[in-house]
Amino acid sequence: MEVKKCPYCAEEILADAKKCKHCGEFLDSTLRTQHNPPEQKIVVENKSSGLLTFFLVLGVIFLLIAIFGF
Repeated sequence: MEVKKCPYCAEEILADAKKCKHCGEFLDSTLRTQHNPPEQKIVVENKSSGLLTFFLVLGVIFLLIAIFGF
């Protein structure tokens, strides 16, 4: 049995292996894309910025009322 080093973890594996038994990486690029689809980016919106803006505006209004006595 012939062996080779895994290109990802450098451990010895069988020469005809399709997946490394040590690190779990697929050695064939076709198999890698089938089993590991590209990651999707998740966009998380900052919900607190709207609340912060609301309180800042409210604070300015109260400050104006306190200064000018509306």
